[in-house]
Amino acid sequence: MLKPLLLASLFCLPVSYGQETDAPAVDTPAKPDIKQLSAHEFQIGKIHLDQKKREISFGAGLNMTQGLLEFLLVTTQSNKVHETLLLSDISPLNLNIAFKLLGIAESPELFEIVDEDYRPTGVYPEVNPKVSAASKVDILVEWGEGENKKSHPINELIHHIEWPKGAHGFQPQDELVLEEIKLTTMEAGPWLSTGSYIHEGQFKAEVAGIMIAIYTAQQAIVNYPGKDRQAGDVWIPNEKVVPAEGTVVKVIIKPHQT
Repeated sequence: MLKPLLLASLFCLPVSYGQETDAPAVDTPAKPDIKQLSAHEFQIGKIHLDQKKREISFGAGLNMTQGLLEFLLVTTQSNKVHETLLLSDISPLNLNIAFKLLGIAESPELFEIVDEDYRPTGVYPEVNPKVSAASKVDILVEWGEGENKKSHPINELIHHIEWPKGAHGFQPQDELVLEEIKLTTMEAGPWLSTGSYIHEGQFKAEVAGIMIAIYTAQQAIVNYPGKDRQAGDVWIPNEKVVPAEGTVVKVIIKPHQT
């Protein structure tokens, strides 16, 4: 069973590194719904945690096969549904708890430090290399059964638009003609656990319904750390790989192994 000290530590959620750092004291949240299924398996709400396999898994639905993406995974109640690849009804707070139970760390290295007037400084937090390494995660998606079962690292489901030099990028009123632009698969590699934060007594990932972001978002629990992470007009679903809209998929998150 989980030790009381470990349960208490689950509520030590991160605070903001941005303009909302002066949040008031946080009330202790209600005890999470954690059920022990076996010696090494736990159910946290709708999330399955296997400590022996070192993996977290849960269900989601394929939300988009076309259009620009800024997020990988949000809740069904989020206002970012129109620009996310996957939707799920899991609790972001429960996902954060699962991360802690696997010992996945949190790194603020993607978030630019602001001054006392909330102006960007061009400086990013210095993070201990061991913490940064322990914050990296691999994300996979599975769907189908038997001979039709498919499994892909998440980057293979996302295309990067290589806009011609001087192109203005895609605008909402434009028609995106894929034959006229170069597409490449998102670079392989781990994503970064950034932890979200608490502001005014609320866990921002839970409030915003944002769990995994492609376009860097401080509310998210996980962020994409690679090229063009702050570009809003370069990511689209890889139509050659993604299943049909509405397909139920299994999301698997593991600590990154080098």
